[in-house]
Amino acid sequence: MRSIACILSLVLAFPWGASGAAVFFTRSELIRKAEVIAIVTIEEPEVAKSVGESVDPFADTTSASGKNWMYAQQAKVRVEKTLKGKIPDEVVMYGKESFICAQCTLSKGRFLAFMTKDGDLWVGANWQLSLRPIQGADIEWYVSEEQRYPMKFQKMDDIVLQIQAALKKQQSEQAGAGQPATRSQSKFECSDKPQPEAEGRSR
Repeated sequence: MRSIACILSLVLAFPWGASGAAVFFTRSELIRKAEVIAIVTIEEPEVAKSVGESVDPFADTTSASGKNWMYAQQAKVRVEKTLKGKIPDEVVMYGKESFICAQCTLSKGRFLAFMTKDGDLWVGANWQLSLRPIQGADIEWYVSEEQRYPMKFQKMDDIVLQIQAALKKQQSEQAGAGQPATRSQSKFECSDKPQPEAEGRSR
């Protein structure tokens, strides 16, 4: 039944093909493709209230509807510091997409958030890679450009400087030579949880 639901969600949403694979970004892709990068505090998630026009006529009315997905969760988000893009100081973020193969599940806490808009809804930019947990002065982050997982906690100041340097480089590339080349993306077959790629391991 889960595989059937996965196929149906693909048909109703992004045309990623019949393989049922979720795409997970590299470090530079996540930085480049997120509309907003910010340090945020997420309050206790709750069941999403029905808003928007449903793309799924059989969807639960307690889900919020974006342009591409249905969302079962919502939570208030307080923005502490914005590293990229523009976002109000307080917004409602939506999570737990109807695409069961990969989801951005919201939880209470402090995160380095990579966000985008699905219609009028603020959502994660790349499934579970969208919210990088913060513990004290550390952020769970990529250990290298290509290796998605496992991640490890690293100093927040170092990660912020790394992101700022990447954004400055991207702006320079766009101004001087057009859009930078797109790096290869990792795909994982549909399952309850994305599996590591070659012992390594996000939209």
